[in-house]
Amino acid sequence: MRKAVASGQFYPSDRLELKEKIDNLLKKAGIKGEKKTFGIISPHAGYEYSGQAAAFSYKTISKQKFDTFIILGVNHSGSGNRIAVSGEDFEIPSGIAETDKEFCNELIKIYGESKTRDYEHSIEVQLPFLLYLFGKIKIVPIALSLDDYEECAGLAEILEKIIKKLKRKICVIASSDFTHYGAGYGFVPFSGTDEKVKKKLYEMDGKAIKLIEKMKSEEFFEASRNMTICGAAPIAVAIELCKKLGAKKAKLLKYYTSGDISGDYSASVGYASMIFV
Repeated sequence: MRKAVASGQFYPSDRLELKEKIDNLLKKAGIKGEKKTFGIISPHAGYEYSGQAAAFSYKTISKQKFDTFIILGVNHSGSGNRIAVSGEDFEIPSGIAETDKEFCNELIKIYGESKTRDYEHSIEVQLPFLLYLFGKIKIVPIALSLDDYEECAGLAEILEKIIKKLKRKICVIASSDFTHYGAGYGFVPFSGTDEKVKKKLYEMDGKAIKLIEKMKSEEFFEASRNMTICGAAPIAVAIELCKKLGAKKAKLLKYYTSGDISGDYSASVGYASMIFV
């Protein structure tokens, strides 16, 4: 059992407070549930910043039924395998997210079993939304630290084969924030007034989002090398896997930056909510 490490930091540690927080975020998401969605892109920052974007993604899948959620997270530390899979269940304040053991074991046969550092949050922060909306869930948590597009495409192929073999109805979740701007992130490709920086950030992430919308996974992955999108690999894998499952395009539901909330664009991160349909 993997204990919660992000509660009290990225989301409320109190069960009732967490439920109320997610309830309010979903109510503010002015969007209806989709009838058929193959996957989503959801951010993984603190809920005070990225929670509203995440709520848009999750509200779209709230009316559907899935056997298993494949969560493609970021291995920020880079420790362990580049494709890190474990059969550990996740315990958070609102319940337990069980892993799909049969599915995870298929992956472990190929990649071995590897845990990310205990403080990795990118997969965990998706779980409160899933447990709130679906109750008992099965997940396949995969933390990635890939810098090779071919490895991303290869993982998508393997996942498709396992999905077909096990006959699972899947929702793919790519956990990713977008451009990290500021000296603290070592990324200051432009400067100026807050309005100028905001405009440039929107333009930069906008170009990446357009490639995702067109399902151009390789072009997106290569473009991300000149950006600071932490979940570029999860997004690339999600695009390829969702295409194989039947998705024709991706749609942007919501985009903003942390600077829009804090008013400080000198250290700003972009958040995008997207779905594959």
